[in-house]
Amino acid sequence: MFAYRLSTYGNPLRIEPARKPSRYHTGVEDSSTQYLCLHPLGPLAEFMRGNDLRSPLQVRQVRERTWALRVDDEGLIEITFDNASDFALDAADLVADDPSRCQELARRLRDELPGIVVPSAALPGTSNVVLFGPRVGSPYLLDPIGAVDIPAGITAHGGRPIISLLDIVRFAGEPHAEIEALERGDEFLFDEPDWELPREHE
Repeated sequence: MFAYRLSTYGNPLRIEPARKPSRYHTGVEDSSTQYLCLHPLGPLAEFMRGNDLRSPLQVRQVRERTWALRVDDEGLIEITFDNASDFALDAADLVADDPSRCQELARRLRDELPGIVVPSAALPGTSNVVLFGPRVGSPYLLDPIGAVDIPAGITAHGGRPIISLLDIVRFAGEPHAEIEALERGDEFLFDEPDWELPREHE
């Protein structure tokens, strides 16, 4: 599968565990956790949510490095709003502002699976990939040599989100549009943000 990531480092993936907690790790794990997005806008949406960038002025200050990656999906389990109960979760737990239930889920699965596919908390209607354990980026067009290698290539250096992404990012404290649709019994489909260039001059 093709995935996308934001990382300012020379390698987009981690060997050492992160000490700052996030949705699927607490910061005390012995092994690293990798977060990838399955939609190209996902990494910048997650960045905007994580840093509470809610205005065009703030978005215009962003200058980040983004990557595309080719990920082997063998062994990855997809956890959705529909099957969350199979993993002792409510659907809303998967995108809640409090990540503790997701962290507990990852603790249970970390030694059993290479990773999971989960709904995005920042970009409703899209999914993210969480990989457990160390990974290293390798040249994008080469086949990986070992299990830790993931082909990767830089897509932008000093890049910023499009302004219209502000319309669809779900920030902390806001309802999640896909969960709201689920509760109404409606299907939720991701709607691409406005591509028009004039929007960038707001």
